[in-house]
Amino acid sequence: MKTTFISLLLFCFFSVSYAQNRAAIKGRVTDSVSKQPLELSTVAMVDVKDSSLIAYTLSKKTGDFELQRLPAETRVKLVISYAGYKSYIRQFNFKKGEVMDIGNISLNSKMLSEVVVRAERVPVKMKKDTIEFDAAAFKTRPNAALEELLKKLPGVQIDGDGTITVNGKDVSKLLIDGKQFFGNDPKIATKNLDAEIVAQVQVYDDRENDPDHLISDTKVPKIINIKLKKAIKRSIFGKVFAGAGSRDRYETGGLFNMFRDTLQLSLIGLSNNLNHTGFSNQEIYSEGGFDRSGGSTSFNGRPSWASNWGGIEKITSGGFNLNQNYGKKLKLNLQYFYSQRNNINNSSNFQQQFLKDTTLLSANTNNRNSNSHSHTATALVEWEPDTVRHLRFSPSLSFSGNDNTASSTGNTRNNFNMPVNTSVGNNFGNGSSTQYRQNFYFHKRSRKHKGESFNISNNLQINPGENTSFNNSDVVNYQHANLSDSLHRRSSRTTNNVSGNIDLSYRYPITKKLTVDITTSNSYNKSSDQLFTYDRKTNTFDSLLVNQSSDLKRDQWTENIKPGITYQLGKNTQIIAGLNTQWQQIENNFVSSRLSQNYFFLLPTLRFETDRLSISYDRGVNQPGISSLQPVTIVYSPLYTFTGNPNLKPTINNNYNISYRLYTTQSQVSLWAYGGVYKQENLSINQQTIRSDGSQTVTVVNRDGRPSYSLNVGFNKRFRKMKDWQIFFSTSLNGSYNQNLNLLNNVEGWQNTFNRGIYQNVYFDWKEKATLNIGAGYNIGDTKYKYDDFRIVHTGNFNLNNNLVLRPIRRLVWETKQDFYYNTQIAPGLKKGVNVISTSIALLMLKKDRGELKFTVYDVFDQNVSIYRYTGTNSITDTQNNTLNRYFLVTYSIKFNKLSTK
Repeated sequence: MKTTFISLLLFCFFSVSYAQNRAAIKGRVTDSVSKQPLELSTVAMVDVKDSSLIAYTLSKKTGDFELQRLPAETRVKLVISYAGYKSYIRQFNFKKGEVMDIGNISLNSKMLSEVVVRAERVPVKMKKDTIEFDAAAFKTRPNAALEELLKKLPGVQIDGDGTITVNGKDVSKLLIDGKQFFGNDPKIATKNLDAEIVAQVQVYDDRENDPDHLISDTKVPKIINIKLKKAIKRSIFGKVFAGAGSRDRYETGGLFNMFRDTLQLSLIGLSNNLNHTGFSNQEIYSEGGFDRSGGSTSFNGRPSWASNWGGIEKITSGGFNLNQNYGKKLKLNLQYFYSQRNNINNSSNFQQQFLKDTTLLSANTNNRNSNSHSHTATALVEWEPDTVRHLRFSPSLSFSGNDNTASSTGNTRNNFNMPVNTSVGNNFGNGSSTQYRQNFYFHKRSRKHKGESFNISNNLQINPGENTSFNNSDVVNYQHANLSDSLHRRSSRTTNNVSGNIDLSYRYPITKKLTVDITTSNSYNKSSDQLFTYDRKTNTFDSLLVNQSSDLKRDQWTENIKPGITYQLGKNTQIIAGLNTQWQQIENNFVSSRLSQNYFFLLPTLRFETDRLSISYDRGVNQPGISSLQPVTIVYSPLYTFTGNPNLKPTINNNYNISYRLYTTQSQVSLWAYGGVYKQENLSINQQTIRSDGSQTVTVVNRDGRPSYSLNVGFNKRFRKMKDWQIFFSTSLNGSYNQNLNLLNNVEGWQNTFNRGIYQNVYFDWKEKATLNIGAGYNIGDTKYKYDDFRIVHTGNFNLNNNLVLRPIRRLVWETKQDFYYNTQIAPGLKKGVNVISTSIALLMLKKDRGELKFTVYDVFDQNVSIYRYTGTNSITDTQNNTLNRYFLVTYSIKFNKLSTK
């Protein structure tokens, strides 16, 4: 809390001092003929010296506007624009504390001669629901990446991991001239394209799959469209880099782009053993090039998100992205990616399992080496024959294969210091899978009736796969000799899943306020899972284990008919309600039996929303997995037995949500809040029996759950440039309360977990020569077990991440990054604190700084570890994984850019 308090003091200090030396201007925008106010006129203030944008706002319904906290004693220029009208432009030089009222500004088709004598570029425009920024109004350094330009746009925030938000909303896509650029990963473009080729940046809502605006405004993500300079008829640009270092660390890659009018072709390739899983992660910051440990490893102490098993990963991948326009009506996108990964993971964990007066203490080590490869090809066809019809078709095909080897050791003792069991195991296997997916969407709106529309959508997925594994394990039980065993088994598994659906929807406006709609959908899901397990009795695996083999098949048909209404209470206020009637017919086929199920559900939905607030309720249903329904008992090992339950019922989900968003263009303040209540009926829960010898049996039963709650609140403030300073302030709070039912040893007990946390970030920039980003977070978790002992488990961790970038002289960049994580509750013998400090020095060279020689030291003090703690069914587990440690790396990169205006 100390960090937050200091940040609040800094915020108040800068706010007060900032306001005392600032000026303000206000006025009203109207039509020169009708005298009616022009709502949503763009009012911008720019610096006369370099034409950079200082502030902007949109006029209100009355046409009134006001710009506050403007620089004093500096020549500035006011630009007022509205689509279809000539812009109003006038220069000012405010005094400190001055508030100027310029009265009524009338816009018409002619320039006001007393104001300007020539047309000038407008830094920001509002076109219907699209905000368009002129890139020339935001000055960037030579050879700056697109990310640097976006950071300067009002309302745009880019986090350390490259995640982009606009006015507090996530950015789902980044397009180049309206075309996809390597799928939906904006970071590939922001990290590697140059800012100098950009003419305008457009921001608008992502309504591609929601043309009828059925999704709440508070939940719709944004799309950023990068419009390239018109003069660039043909261009070839990209980058290549290569680096080598200690401990055999290396990285290499390249990006090549060729644009030819309506054709865009991009090639990409990389290889490294630095836990980098994608090209966009190569430059997590514009100059430093850190994140050598795989993203969040050193930040939160957990294994790399990019690698499912943590550890150290080597990746080689490459592919291409092709866009081609055929006229203005037809667009084609084609992508291909190849990826090959090798992951080495060594982990150890310590678990405490509490059983009344007995506590089982288990220590395990696991070593795994996995290899995988995949080929993925996707296409996108978009056709808009006119202004009322839109068709989108996207097929994809992928092939993947994997092989892995693993070994493990474990031992368990109890709190009386008596040995319980030991185990040694190793396994290896390989598998492959194929997946075909297609998505079809067609939307047609009426020319005659505003609000009338018709939609067709179809999804199809086919996913066959096979896997073979060999498992060997030796278990010694010191308390019951009959539970000791030596197992040698081979398992062959074949799966095939097919799912498809077709949805039809129609909307019709009854009145200006009331719209009715009806949606009908039909879906079919077919799944099969064949598992044959053999025991080795002689030298071959020739003994079929019936109780560990299965042949599961499921056919499920689902029909939905959902009528609904939308009632407009006001311009930005509406109520949306629907009642989904759902029929399900399911055929479950096991080896020796069949289970037929028929269900009918009424699933209501209700939502009230304004442009800032959304309150909703929805009810859904989930079927239990077929493996949980099989009426057999499977003995996986002497220590673990599972029994299916054919009497399981579907789980009913009830969701209550509230969300609020506020962004003020004038003050560049963003505020958001999300809250939710989640409750389940007939929840499928594991019923466990864990004995003092360490063996356990598990089955699945239905129980009603208790409500769980979540809340997330955030605030950020971006100060306008104060001479040479740029400041950004951000705070977020989160909390959750989950109630989970545990069934352990014939005792029903609730596991109630209360988590809460705060994260604070402050960003300072001085003349783009010194940048400091300070972030700190504190998270607390309390878990209470309502069993016989009413145990309480407390966890708390603190993290601090700082990043400092200095450009002391021309072409020299020095960066230092710190990630600190501390958890006092980690088990004895494991490291409680992780402090990773990395630094780099980069020398820019060649024309326009297109070359860079960089020397990086990752984890200067060689302290990095990957460690975390979590709670389970009356248990606590601490886990530690291997991760990247200190290494030195020298990398050279060069950007090339050949532009042609011919």
